[in-house]
Amino acid sequence: MKNSARKSFLSALSLSLAAGAVVVAAPTSADAATSFRDVPTDLDHHDSIMSLAERGIITGYEDGTFRPDAKLTRAHASKIIAMSLGLNTTNVKDPGFKDINENQWYYGYVAALANAGYITGFEDGTFRPNAPMTRAQTAKILDLSYKLPKAAADNPFTDVSNSAWYVNHVRTLVENKVTKGKTPTTFEPNANVTRAHMASFVVRSENFQKVTKAVEETKAQIRAIVNENSVIEKDGEKIAEASFDPTSNTLTLTAYDLDEGIKAVQGLGFFSDKLPALGLTDIRIGDGEPVNVIENRTAAKQQIQDAMVDLLKTPSNTANGDLVADDIKVRLLGHTGDVEFWDDFNVNLHVFIGE
Repeated sequence: MKNSARKSFLSALSLSLAAGAVVVAAPTSADAATSFRDVPTDLDHHDSIMSLAERGIITGYEDGTFRPDAKLTRAHASKIIAMSLGLNTTNVKDPGFKDINENQWYYGYVAALANAGYITGFEDGTFRPNAPMTRAQTAKILDLSYKLPKAAADNPFTDVSNSAWYVNHVRTLVENKVTKGKTPTTFEPNANVTRAHMASFVVRSENFQKVTKAVEETKAQIRAIVNENSVIEKDGEKIAEASFDPTSNTLTLTAYDLDEGIKAVQGLGFFSDKLPALGLTDIRIGDGEPVNVIENRTAAKQQIQDAMVDLLKTPSNTANGDLVADDIKVRLLGHTGDVEFWDDFNVNLHVFIGE
């Protein structure tokens, strides 16, 4: 990511980005670590490194350097993430690793993460604190520690097998913009993580953790509107209604008249005009392109309706409608502040032709 793009991204997210970089031998005091002579202001990772340093999560060396390209050990990664998460590193249970004891400086950090289920050791019962942290291991610990929104996108990397133990963690980091990979098609899962890269990875992850509550609150508001059991009547007759089954996450839209009923559906569920005010920007039907619902609400509603109507078929049993399209995949997309979110629904469209 170029420096200008990175700074734009960080300022846009702006809900206090923060998180981890690294410490290695002989660090200076946290108070002194407010600048490093090998971290220029135009370095891509400058803002992340300084954010962590200013909060005492990382420190540099006695010679005034940070050594951004140095490898990060598993012990130092544990310290950074545990401090970033604010975990209690004193009252911890022994994590049971054969090569770690309570007299080591990193014991509390490793134990706190292990107690929380965010890290595990190796099959031989060791943790290997001095081993370098790989990009695959980093993907897993960041995904679990910061509870990032799960990925829906496909795996974009040719060097990450779909059967690899870390594939879903990598997909989650990419979809949540924690990393873009080494190249658009490679992730280099076995490569070592540098101190600078870890700073940016943790900062971006921390930001998403901070905005999770705001995003979930917004999604809950949207879901409440979408899930309203609404009925539309005309001249005393019911012409359309919506109902929601939370068990199957399915919204059923029923039109009791082919013409007026279908039109009335545009006032129900995810067609509601209340949604844009909550940050909804686009709706995608099935595998189609997202439809912008901000620029022209009327045209967007018609386009979405037409996409759903195209899926209608005559069922063998017409109890639920003369024309039916069940299990339509609908994704609502939007943003809270400058953070993107999405919410998925199954939608059934039932249409009675009427007289």
